[in-house]
Amino acid sequence: MAAREWSAVLEAPGRLVLRQFDVPRIGPEDALLRVERAGVCGSDPKFYHGNLHGYTLPIILGHEEVGTIEDIGETAAQWYGVKKGDRVIVGGGGGCGHCYYCLKGQQKFCQDRRSFATCCDVPPHLWGAYGQYMYLPPNAAVYKVPPEISPEAAVLLNAVIANGIQWTRMWGGTSIGDTVVIQGPGPQGLAAVIAARESGAGAIIVTGLPQDHERLRLAREFGAHYAVDVEKNDLAGLVSELTEGRGADVVVDVTGSPRAILTSIELVRKGGTMVQAGVTGATTETPVRMDTLLFKEIKLQSVFTNSPEATRAAIKLAASKRYALEKIVTHKFPLARAEHAVKTAGGEIPGESPIKVIIDPWME
Repeated sequence: MAAREWSAVLEAPGRLVLRQFDVPRIGPEDALLRVERAGVCGSDPKFYHGNLHGYTLPIILGHEEVGTIEDIGETAAQWYGVKKGDRVIVGGGGGCGHCYYCLKGQQKFCQDRRSFATCCDVPPHLWGAYGQYMYLPPNAAVYKVPPEISPEAAVLLNAVIANGIQWTRMWGGTSIGDTVVIQGPGPQGLAAVIAARESGAGAIIVTGLPQDHERLRLAREFGAHYAVDVEKNDLAGLVSELTEGRGADVVVDVTGSPRAILTSIELVRKGGTMVQAGVTGATTETPVRMDTLLFKEIKLQSVFTNSPEATRAAIKLAASKRYALEKIVTHKFPLARAEHAVKTAGGEIPGESPIKVIIDPWME
């Protein structure tokens, strides 16, 4: 193993560069991951442009990854049930294990969380997956991945497929025969389609824009009954027709668009559930008619990430081979082109229409 490794570092808004770091020595409770693939999240372009606040630069982006255990402490190996050479995916980060939120089982809100988006000036530096290696702190969420799952499918499991399961089934409550509307046909929306189908939804409606024709086609392949271009078709009319005027049982909004969010609230039936999962940006305000929520008794469920249960379900789903998850990945770049990868994911490269962008840190 080399003494130093390369990572892509966001030094300032609009500046993503390669830097070398010392590979850290691993203690009893931590581990080192050799990154096989890193996913470019839809939030990464917002990080890149400085539209998400609460983080101290410089940081190594990347919270979606699959890799192999390069080194691991004896205690950590016992905790996770893995050893050097095992293939794993990693959750968004581990908690301290002692604060109010950790003791409530909500480690994602840990008050002393050291994980992705920790400033990379803080040792041991390798806090993100945009690199050849990534540090795994004590209490990280580590899950073994079967070798038969391809890298392109495995990199989607924790932060895409598990999100779809958590948001659509676990928090959305999708059940047999339900009418489900999924606003946005990106990777998260496609994962929601799969989760809705696996939950037995009776009608799955996915929405998009004219440029989303390939995403909408893939949504139908994954089980959507209707793929709607909202600029050409009457979405509200379709939902009303399918539900005898009641509205959808569940609406999952992953667009990050204030306009779509307002539409989603209108589409939910009385007593239904709207899951708000799209990142709009730290300074974006969305005016909501609170009386609509009040008189319809809508359950408005905001979401941030997923749970261990959803991640384990995602791994089993991928291993079943029922869905060609690899088709979600449309663009792959080497680490040296990480900035281009982020811009591609953000729709900033003319002529490119990505669904999911990933980084292979060992690709020439």
